[in-house]
Amino acid sequence: MEQTLVKEEVAKNPVEKIANYAHKLKFEDLDDLTITRARQIILDTIGTTIGGYQTDLGELTTNFAQLEAGNEATLMGSGAQSTVEGAAFANAVMAKHLGMDDSSRTCGHVAAELVPLLLAIGEKRKLSGQQVITAMAAGYDVVGIVHPAVKKAQREKGLDQKSQSGTLASAVTAALAMGLDAKQTAQALALSTDMACGTEQYVYDAGLCDTKDLLSGYAAKNGIYAAKMAAFGFRGPPGALDGDYGYFHAFGPGYDEHYLDKLGTPFALANTGFKPHAGCRHVHACVDATQELLSKGRPNLAEIESIEIRSYTGAITPSFRVNYDPQTVGQAGFSLPVTVAVVLNRGSWYKEDIEAYGEPEMRRLWPLVTVILDDAIEAAYPEKNGCNVKIMTKDGTVYEGRVEHAKGEPENMLTDVEFEQKFRSLVKDCLPTDRTQQIIDLCSHLETLEDVGDLVKLAVQA
Repeated sequence: MEQTLVKEEVAKNPVEKIANYAHKLKFEDLDDLTITRARQIILDTIGTTIGGYQTDLGELTTNFAQLEAGNEATLMGSGAQSTVEGAAFANAVMAKHLGMDDSSRTCGHVAAELVPLLLAIGEKRKLSGQQVITAMAAGYDVVGIVHPAVKKAQREKGLDQKSQSGTLASAVTAALAMGLDAKQTAQALALSTDMACGTEQYVYDAGLCDTKDLLSGYAAKNGIYAAKMAAFGFRGPPGALDGDYGYFHAFGPGYDEHYLDKLGTPFALANTGFKPHAGCRHVHACVDATQELLSKGRPNLAEIESIEIRSYTGAITPSFRVNYDPQTVGQAGFSLPVTVAVVLNRGSWYKEDIEAYGEPEMRRLWPLVTVILDDAIEAAYPEKNGCNVKIMTKDGTVYEGRVEHAKGEPENMLTDVEFEQKFRSLVKDCLPTDRTQQIIDLCSHLETLEDVGDLVKLAVQA
């Protein structure tokens, strides 16, 4: 990637300052934890992509991407070819579909937008592992300053983070991966603010639409499109972020010059969390607390009189998070009463567990669940995303489980063995064992790869 810089004296607006920062960033600037997280994110995202490929939406998306005739980049799982944009779109949709992609308390979900884009461009341009890691770190930092600034306002308006801040980050990441200079990167970022799109209506219509996952695809594809337009000579508004009608005003509370103060300090990539379970991240602490309860003694499910779930506001509102009668698997994946019922019966919260949500032994427990806002857990959020689950049986016996951090948070991180177990579980029905191990091995020393295309070519069925 080229390192042509916007001179400090002419970097007068946030767009130029971000572009300047991104082009100054070198692999040597990254700390060990950031590099470790990059390795984990690449492995994890390849796994969630191949897992998503093995679904009806994965098949539909793969077929759709092949309408874009081209042999520039690989569609994971099938091994079919498409354009860079087509591959990035399809792999992003599949990476998001299972709901097992990364989840940062600061940035939200980022990997499904950035990793497919980087691997598609990287395959075509033969980027090294170090180039991919550095561009990824820059992209995460863009989300890390944009998303927190607009999060509250966007949530109130029903806007979706993945395709909003995700599009801006994708544009910067794509520009770096494509070797654009800093002035062109600034134009790509400026152009992308008018490509940012998407609402969260899918949470109410879960199971009746595909947009939850398509939004990640839009962000990946639009980021590449913005970078290509900038390289061709198109220009975006200098005030794209801070102007009177710029992004922070149109989609947030307005611009504050201090938004950029924390750019890269620390690297947002280092604070990434991971999802060992399927479904919405906000139900995962409930999964963990229920599993912790079960590890201390399993109640007789037929004798349960009441179930109490205590958590923070974001986990229990809006109403779709306390849905006592979900009509689709998608709706079930957001519901705390369903979550605790499924985990009590099946012990886990994977795709196949959520799909069993409507079985009689699950359904019987839903009305017994009470969901409560816990003041102590609320006060600790977002630094902690805890949950307490308490069960009382008819004879008065109490069973209780509590976690302060959902599994996969930086304070409760997956072990290397757990990362590998998740990956193997996601790809086992698609990839042969030897290829699975090769991917694990390559990701473990990602920074030494001379061509990330070697990694992508392994992520296809035999």
